[in-house]
Amino acid sequence: MNLHHLAIFHAIAETGSISAAAIRVRVSQPALSRELKDFEGRLGVVLFERLPRGMRLTEPGKVLHAYSARLFAVADSAQAAMRDFADARAGQLSMGASNTIGTYVLPRFVAQFRTLFPQVGISLFVGNTEQVAQGVADLRFTVGFVEGPIRVEGVVAEEFSRDELIPVVGAQHPLARRRRANPADINGLPLLMREPGSGTRELIGELLQQLDVQTGSIVEFGNTEALKQAAIHGGGIAWLPSISVVRDLQDGSLVRLPVRALGLQRPLSILRREGAYQVPAVEAFLQRVRKG
Repeated sequence: MNLHHLAIFHAIAETGSISAAAIRVRVSQPALSRELKDFEGRLGVVLFERLPRGMRLTEPGKVLHAYSARLFAVADSAQAAMRDFADARAGQLSMGASNTIGTYVLPRFVAQFRTLFPQVGISLFVGNTEQVAQGVADLRFTVGFVEGPIRVEGVVAEEFSRDELIPVVGAQHPLARRRRANPADINGLPLLMREPGSGTRELIGELLQQLDVQTGSIVEFGNTEALKQAAIHGGGIAWLPSISVVRDLQDGSLVRLPVRALGLQRPLSILRREGAYQVPAVEAFLQRVRKG
């Protein structure tokens, strides 16, 4: 069955006349009449009674009209669904984010986006940089957000902001009362670090090596909040995102070490698989993140 012929039949059935159907499908009346005659010949049935004023469905025509109505209703629904995708009103936003961004940056944007686009499904995995980058490469995540350097083939990074990592200790730590200090003062002292695979840990390790600091014992933590609590309770020196310790510095539960050389600036980056198609919903979300 030719769908073009079926569309012509459906237009005539819906409008009740050749002239009105010709306008709807943008075909001349003589051409439309020929197409209908050809269609009836192919099917071996008469679909319309030709009346002085208009067209009336025959019994076979009524049966076919029931089918064509369902078929074109599905087509209209499909077109509307694609329009929703094009307008970012539908789709699935599957994201991966490393700890700081996933905990302190993205939740605000997710809440705002959900209000504007309630039909878009959203999922957010929070892990370390290595996990997120590999998830983007494997297409498990449509987009990723990380704080550290990446070394995964086929993944491209776009910086959207910057963040500061600051060295802090609990209020009772011996260095908390120092007005001045230098990198050598932390030689051999206990350190609190993220787990291997964390971009934050890699950056701190490179910095300490450059400053020729001799690291003491290291306790590893899987997320920023646990690391912060350990620092507050005197577990050692930690490097924490400035965004995560604003209140703790204000209330005195954490103290920033007075060593400028131990501070770190790091890029916050959007990760995407090179050459991958991005649905409009993803682009709409990224626009909000870039604007801050």
